Amino acid sequence: MAEVTRRRLGEIQRAIFAALLDHPDGLDAKEACARAEALCPPTAFENADYPSSPGARRYPKMQRFATISSVKAGWLVKHKGVWRLTDSGRGAYATYTDPDAFEAASRVGYKKWQQNHVPATYDAAEEAADAEAVRLEAADRTRQRRAWLIRGANVDGVSVLPQWFAEGFCSIGWRDVPEIPPGTTRAGIAALVKESTPDDSPVSRGLATGVLDRFHNVMRPGDLVATLARPNVYVGEITGDPLYTGDPLTPRRRPVRWRNAANPFLVSDLPPDAADSLRGQMTLSDLTDHFAEFARLGGVEVDATSELLRIDAVVPTPDEELAEQLLLPLDWLTETVELLNEKRQIVLYGPPGTGKTYLAQQLCKALVEAAGGEYDLVQFHPSYAYEDFFEGLRPRLDPDGSGGVAFELVPGPLRRMAARAAANPTVPFVLIIDEINRANLAKVFGELYFLLEYRNTSVSLQYSDESFALPKNLYLIGTMNTADRSIALVDAAMRRRFYFQGLFPTEAPVDGVLTKWLTRHRLPPEPAALLNALNDAIGDPDFAVGPSYLMTPRVGLPGGLERIWRTGILPLLAEHYFGEGRDIDAEFGLDALRERMGGAHRTDPSA
Repeated sequence: MAEVTRRRLGEIQRAIFAALLDHPDGLDAKEACARAEALCPPTAFENADYPSSPGARRYPKMQRFATISSVKAGWLVKHKGVWRLTDSGRGAYATYTDPDAFEAASRVGYKKWQQNHVPATYDAAEEAADAEAVRLEAADRTRQRRAWLIRGANVDGVSVLPQWFAEGFCSIGWRDVPEIPPGTTRAGIAALVKESTPDDSPVSRGLATGVLDRFHNVMRPGDLVATLARPNVYVGEITGDPLYTGDPLTPRRRPVRWRNAANPFLVSDLPPDAADSLRGQMTLSDLTDHFAEFARLGGVEVDATSELLRIDAVVPTPDEELAEQLLLPLDWLTETVELLNEKRQIVLYGPPGTGKTYLAQQLCKALVEAAGGEYDLVQFHPSYAYEDFFEGLRPRLDPDGSGGVAFELVPGPLRRMAARAAANPTVPFVLIIDEINRANLAKVFGELYFLLEYRNTSVSLQYSDESFALPKNLYLIGTMNTADRSIALVDAAMRRRFYFQGLFPTEAPVDGVLTKWLTRHRLPPEPAALLNALNDAIGDPDFAVGPSYLMTPRVGLPGGLERIWRTGILPLLAEHYFGEGRDIDAEFGLDALRERMGGAHRTDPSA
C-alpha cells in the first residue's frame, strides 16, 4: 500500500485552506472539498476506493483526515456541515507556505491541544465524520502497527539482552508449557497452561495465558518492540512469526531487527506519560499509545498518518438544538461538556427529580453516540464492591467435567468499557455511574482512585497483577442525590478527582425548566407555581423537589396533579421528616400550598 507523506498531508490541508480563504462565513463541507480537489488533484492511489470499503472513495476521506490537526490547532472550524477558517488559520496559511512546514505546525498545534484540551469548535456530526475517516484509514492498513514492551534484563537472574541483540530476536519463557502450535486460540493456550501448571493459582495461570496469547496471536511482523535495561531503552521491529526452541532461558522467540542496540536512548528522553508506561513487572505489555515516541527515538520510520490514527477523542460541543430539546441554557451545557473533557470525570449532583440521570443519558445519546462512541450505565449501592465494578474472582463449574468448582477472573463494567475504549481510541466512551455516593467509593475504586487523577500513569492491579491505565477516551459521569448524602460529606479524595456540577430546583439552570416544559405542552402554569411554593416551604436546597415529578402530561388531566402529589411527592416528604411529628399534608399538601400562595404566588424566574 502507498505511504502517505507528511508533505502530502500538508498539500491537502493547504488546498482546503485556499478554497476557504475568500469565504469568511465558510463553505459547505462538500463544496469546500470539491474546490480543494480542483486545486490539489488526487493521485491514482488517492482517487481509488478503500479496498476494505468498496464504494468509499479515499480522497474525500483523506481531506477530512488531513484536516483533523487543523481543527485541534484552532485554525479550522467544522460545524453543522460548514467549514470556516479562523483568524489564526488564515495567519497559518500565510506564514507556512511550504506544505512540510504547514503540516508540522498543525501537528504542533494539535499536540498543544492534547496537553491543554483547548475547546475546538466541532459538533457531533462533524466529529463522527472525521472519526469515520480515521476508521477507514486504519482499516485499510489491515491492522494498525502496535508497540510492545518485552522484558529480558532479568531472566532467572540473567540478562538475555546481549543474546537478543547479537542474534536478532526477543523471547519469553514459560518452559513448563509445551510448544504452542500456530493458530492455537487463547482458549487452547489456557488449556495447555492449566495442564502444564496444575499447581499454579488461577490468577497465575491467567497471567501466563495472557502473555502467551499476546506473544503468539496478537503480536505481528512490523510491530515495534522495546526493552529496558535502565536507564537505556532499546527499540526494534518484529520481522517474523514465533519460534519454539526449548532453550532454558529463551524458549519462545520472535525475530527482531534491533534498530538502536548500539546507541540506546534514555528513559528520561521520553515524555513523562511514555516513560511511565515502562513501569510495572509484566513480561509483555502494550505500548501502542506511545508508538510515535518510541519509533522516533528508536530511529524507526513510520507512515505520516500513523500519529493521526491515534488522535485523542473528545466529547463534542453541544449545540442550540440539544439545548432546546433539554430545556437548558446552551452556555451551561457547553460548560458541562468542557468540564468533562478537561477532567474526564464529573458528578451531576442535586436533590430528587432534577433530571441528573436523564441529562447524563441524553448527553451521551446526542454527543457520544453521534461521534461514534458508546456509553453504558451502572448503579452503585451499599453492597457494591471493586469485584463488581472492575474485576474479581467468580466461582464457575470446572470445565473439565469433574463437577468441581474453579475460580475465574471476571471483568466488571469498568474493565469491559476500558477494553472497548482502548481498542477504539479515536472516539469517546462514557460510563455513567448512577447514585455514585451510595457505595463505599474507596472500596469500589481501590487502586483505580489513583488513575482517576493520573490518567497518564499505570498501576498494578490487585487481582490480575498486571499494569493497567485508564484510556484517555474513557469518561465517567456520576450522579449524586443530595437528599441521601450532602456533597460536603463526600471525602476530599473524590472531590479532587471529579468536577461537580449542581442541579438544584431553585437555582439555574433547573429553576425555569418546568415552566418551559408546561409552555411547550400548552399546559396551565399552576404546577410550576406550586412547586416553587413547596420548595420555599421546605427551605432546604439539598432536599428541594425537582421538576421531573411534574413533567408528565398527567398534570393536565382532571385529578392528575392531585394524584402525583399524593402518591409521589408527599411520601417523599413523609420519609424525609419521619419521626419529627409533623403533619405533612397540612404543611405541604396542595390545599395548604394554594392557601399559602393566596393567588399571589412567586412566578418562575424564566417565565
